[in-house]
Amino acid sequence: MIALIYGDSKLLQTLAGHVPPKRWMIPAGADFGSTASFLTRHPVPEDRRGYVLTNQPGNWLPVARAGWTVYWCEQGQTPVGTQPLPSALISQSVTGFVGNFWKLRVVDKRIVGDLLLNRTRMTAPLLPVTSNTGGVGKTVSCRRLAERASEIGVRTLLVDGNMLQSSQRSFFDPRRTHDANTLADWRPGMDIRSAANPGRDYGVTYDIAFAPPSGSPVGWQTYRKYIEEARKQWDFVVLDLDRVSADDLTNREDVAGGLLVPYLQSGETCLIIVKAGVQTQGDSMNLLSAFASMRMPVECIGIKDTVPAGLTDYRPLRYEGYGTFLGTEYQTIETGNLIAAGRSNWTDPNLDYVREQVLAWALPDRGFDPERFLPQQTKRKGWFHR
Repeated sequence: MIALIYGDSKLLQTLAGHVPPKRWMIPAGADFGSTASFLTRHPVPEDRRGYVLTNQPGNWLPVARAGWTVYWCEQGQTPVGTQPLPSALISQSVTGFVGNFWKLRVVDKRIVGDLLLNRTRMTAPLLPVTSNTGGVGKTVSCRRLAERASEIGVRTLLVDGNMLQSSQRSFFDPRRTHDANTLADWRPGMDIRSAANPGRDYGVTYDIAFAPPSGSPVGWQTYRKYIEEARKQWDFVVLDLDRVSADDLTNREDVAGGLLVPYLQSGETCLIIVKAGVQTQGDSMNLLSAFASMRMPVECIGIKDTVPAGLTDYRPLRYEGYGTFLGTEYQTIETGNLIAAGRSNWTDPNLDYVREQVLAWALPDRGFDPERFLPQQTKRKGWFHR
């Protein structure tokens, strides 16, 4: 398959940014006449399929007669010789679209139709983080995500959704010496900051909403209402959830059925952390299979593996059809010591690349650059190898 790009819409620029130029660029002049002439003189071979994605008006009929399928990637009337993008392609994520046309794996959960119509969301992105088992560094991962996001200017709120353990409060205020705000302090109609704590009070650059204290439970509907209001005030909300299991997904009284499932059903993202190990990986696949059986959108489920220090027989699973795999973190003894010492935002090549991958997936427009954190740059194939 040959897929070329000719134009400058938001959708086309996004696609071009994910694909090496030699895979999509037409080796002709920038004007329409030169481009159309080149494609007409180079018809699609009989044993291949050729596509041109464009928003440039003109007479594309000679190009179409040369065997090229010309998709019109813009609103409005389609020029002669072009055809509108099929609805099946419009409903795909950028990840799926690039995979179909260029056989490349990229991480971009944005929907093609949203980019085509230049739709923008009115509320901040939300990222619930959970796992099927304990000991995966979930709470630390949430802090590191919030730290990195706020580091580049994304105003971030970390919400502690673990009411049983109040994990974030235990980290920031283990002796309960602060007069901290919690979700128990907020009701619909109140100032959204009545449940949030400024990060400067705890030496961090993001804000924190602690879980309610023991004896003051808050229903998941209140959590959801608070988060929806918070998304109007902050640029990004990270939600630290307790572990979930496949059996919990239909229980509306549990965090899985009461909070996580409704968010996924409405198209929000979720990060699942999988702990390496035969039993833990098997349990996680049960959870992911349950999501699949409920027809949760694959583009909205991010997955990262974490390998405990000392584990030598790690065997990664294939997650196609279950979610978007964002990489593998390798824990070290030093990592464990830093966590035990109350540290959080340290530089770690075993962790930083995957963190950047997660943020680039969750916040695709904010400038996160995973390749910057790769230990070694990988070479890509050129135009003549497509």
